This record gives sequence, C-alpha cells and structure tokens, in this order.
Amino acid sequence: MIAGIDIGGTKTQLTAEAQPGQRRDIVVPTADWRNRRDRQSDAVALAALVSAFTETTAPAALVVGSHGCDTDDDCIELQTNLARQLGGTILVLNDSELLLPAAGRERGFSLVSGTGSIAVGRRADRKMIAAGGWGWYLGDEGSASGLVRDAARAVRAALDAGEPLDQLGRSLMQALSVGNPVELGRALSDLGSAADIGNLAPTVFEAVEAGSGLAARVIAEGGKALALLAERLVARGATAGDVVAGGGVITRQPRLFDAFRAALAEQLPLLRVTLYSDPPVEGAVRLARRLASGERPQTLPLPHVDGRLATDEDGRAA
Repeated sequence: MIAGIDIGGTKTQLTAEAQPGQRRDIVVPTADWRNRRDRQSDAVALAALVSAFTETTAPAALVVGSHGCDTDDDCIELQTNLARQLGGTILVLNDSELLLPAAGRERGFSLVSGTGSIAVGRRADRKMIAAGGWGWYLGDEGSASGLVRDAARAVRAALDAGEPLDQLGRSLMQALSVGNPVELGRALSDLGSAADIGNLAPTVFEAVEAGSGLAARVIAEGGKALALLAERLVARGATAGDVVAGGGVITRQPRLFDAFRAALAEQLPLLRVTLYSDPPVEGAVRLARRLASGERPQTLPLPHVDGRLATDEDGRAA
C-alpha cells in the first residue's frame, strides 16, 4: 500500500493505492485535523488519518505535499514527526512541488497561480528555493487576489491621470457594490481575506471580454510577474528544465497562461512550460511509487525510512 497527500489551506486530499489501478480517494477539510498551533499534535492527527484511511500504520511509501511547509526545516519537521507515528518510507514537500512529478517531469520547478502565487524549485544540493508566496498585501502578483488588487490600483492610476472610468472600473464597482471608485480600496479591505478578494478575479477577465484595455494590461503584467518568479529561481540556482504551472486561476484563464508563457519565452527561452490542471495529489502518488521501489530521486530531499532519515550513503539512494 502506498499513499499520497495534498494538504491545502482549505482541504486535504488523500489517495491510497494497493496496486496500480486500485486506488481510493478522500477529501477532508484541513481544519478537521490541523490546528496550526501545535505541529506535533497536527502530525499525530495526520498520521491517524492516514492509518484509518489506508488501514495500516506502515504504508510502503507516503508522500505529502503540504501547504505551510515553506522551508526545508518546515518539511523535515513534519516528516520527522510523521516518521515517529508511521513506518515505511515518508517524504514531505511543499504542496506546490507536487506539480512537477504530477505532470511526469523530472527536473525543473513548479509555479502556482491560485488564490496566491509562488514558484518552488530545488538546487542541485536538494535545497528548496521559493519565490513569491508573500500574500496579497505584499505580493502574490499574477494570482487571483493579486490581479484584483492590481486591477483596483490600475483603475486608481488611470483616474489620477485624468482618464475616463473604463469597463474594468465599472465592473469592480458593481462587484463590490460601491457607487464611487474612491470606495474601491475600502471595499477590498473590508473583504479581509485573500480568498474573498480572489473570488473577484473573474471580473478582471470578463472586463477584457467587454473591451477593457486596462484589464488587458493588468493580465499581461500578471503574466510577466509570474515569469519573474521563475527567473528569480533560476538566478538563485534552481535546477532548470521544465516549468509546470498549476492553480485555479492559471488553469482556468487562458489569457493569463498565454501572458505567462510569452513572458517566460522572452526571458528564459530554454525552459519548457506545461500547464497542469488535474489534482496535484497525483504527483504525490507517482513519487510514492518510486520510493516504494527503493528509488531516491536525486532532485528531491531524502526521505525517512522506517523512522530513520536516509543518507546519501544509503545503499538504495540514487
């Protein structure tokens, strides 16, 4: 039995596979087991969830992609805590890292444009490198929340320059139920969360269809900002090759993906770009299969095996 888990901020998807073609899935609210106040108790709760779902305390291999594991230290802490509860081979990654193996790619990095935006890769020494992921208040350009924020800023800048209110401004005002563009900032602030702000992202794309040149520029700049995340990873030593993009916005809005791909082709023409729209948990399952066979992918950190962290001297290591 192998298992893969994709932990998101809102939901957690578990997939168990007794053998290829025989698999089961469940999706549970992440809040059902994760309290984010005590990491050890969270690991115990997750291990109990795995055991109940797989009906074993020792899956041959378990791969977890976890939202909130944003550094190597975060990943190894959860991995170690799970290894104290479960047998078998266990590997923990950032949740965005599941995209690359999910798409069947070996070397490169993953880029997510959903509620927020982030790019994550690994250096040749297996160390994680991330760019983005700062939240809508500071960054997350090219994400749902970032596009809405930047759309409101573009409306403000156009009006300050003496331009007339265009369709983007009218659409945002209607979506936020305000009668004056000056109220846009307050209305967005009142929404409070990135998810609620991001829910307005379709408004930006609909404004383009209605003829808004301002909205078209916002989307083009969003694509360039996503490409910049990839550029920064490469500049910092991330293993290049493939870029797999995923997330609710970039997979559902072809204009954004096209803008990202065009900007990346201009700056890093040797990178191959793939759009992945299926559940990322598939990446965890594919990696779990490889780990169960004794393989240790050279581009990823080392797993725990039966409670012990594997080393480069491990006879099964790549």
